[in-house]
Amino acid sequence: MKSLINSFFNYKSIFISIILTFSLAETVGQLNQVYKVNTSSAEQYFKIADLLQADIEPKSSDWLALFNSSVYEMMIAGNAIDTSELKSVMKKIFKPSTIQFSLKDLSPIEKHHLNYLKNETQLKSYINFLKSNNTIDSVKSLLYYYLPKKYQVDEIFPILHYCNYGTSEATGFGGIVINDLFLSYKIDSYKMGLLTAHEAFHSIVSMGFQQSLKKNIDFKNSEFNLLFFLQNISEEGIADLIDKPLLLHKNSPLYNETKALVENDESLSITYINKIDSLLKSALINVNSLNEYKSFAQLANIYGQNGGHIPGRFMGLLIKEGGMLENHISYVQNPISFFLCYNTSAKKSGGKYPVLSKESETYLLKLQDKYLIKED
Repeated sequence: MKSLINSFFNYKSIFISIILTFSLAETVGQLNQVYKVNTSSAEQYFKIADLLQADIEPKSSDWLALFNSSVYEMMIAGNAIDTSELKSVMKKIFKPSTIQFSLKDLSPIEKHHLNYLKNETQLKSYINFLKSNNTIDSVKSLLYYYLPKKYQVDEIFPILHYCNYGTSEATGFGGIVINDLFLSYKIDSYKMGLLTAHEAFHSIVSMGFQQSLKKNIDFKNSEFNLLFFLQNISEEGIADLIDKPLLLHKNSPLYNETKALVENDESLSITYINKIDSLLKSALINVNSLNEYKSFAQLANIYGQNGGHIPGRFMGLLIKEGGMLENHISYVQNPISFFLCYNTSAKKSGGKYPVLSKESETYLLKLQDKYLIKED
């Protein structure tokens, strides 16, 4: 889910209050299919694609309309999209005079755009389907089981953006979801709202986490960097409960990919949980031991994989199996709750799974007291 998280983190920190204000100002009393489902970027993409297929050179204003659409503007600002590359790829794939390529010679991003060409009719119909059918209710039916009542409100339900992401990816944070249209089409054809429910969880819970932070926090502090890493593990651990079990059914369009993704989850997660335990114990003894980790990415690469999916996914499953899911969902925005609920479940495993030490639990509670507003 979080391929954009590193490039967006600073951007997100600066603009989170703007995003939140925008979302709340425009959503109160306005939850409807037209507003909450935004396909404008995908529609403009196909307008340009249609021009190119007619061998008509798009005007500067056509490209600007795409680049200035809300989702592309954000992705460009986060260095997730290079406008020159996007122009070049679209011309190569869609313009008849340049369609003389061999499939084996195409780059991954070019192959992704080729999927849009091959499935253009279906994707255009899917855009209309998204706008005219109750996409939002489909998402809620999968999502709300994993959220406390305080987050099951229309005002904070995210705006759903659909675009050509450049790859089969999606992300959610700060009141928005960004879905790759082609990936979403494949998954929605199997289970409507499944991809979006996963990302909407991130969107809503990340906002809850931001709002739960105490004031005047130094976001560059090494302890906060650790807390943010733990938050990513926590979010992925619960979000993966929403979609991964269904995607692992043999009739899933992503069965092979998902099966490969979760291969060795348990053994890898056990290794990383033990490493995290050592990290937390060291931090309790000497908090300056965290200073060697200069970024979220550094922690994520040493103490996990795939932005927190490992060990988060394994930990989330154990929380559910150990009967602690409902306990955590009450405080789902709190990553410390996730780790403590995991520990309670792990203690029931009879030594099969690693249990965080008492020192680690002590440090987690210390971290919670320092950064998070106390809840009743």
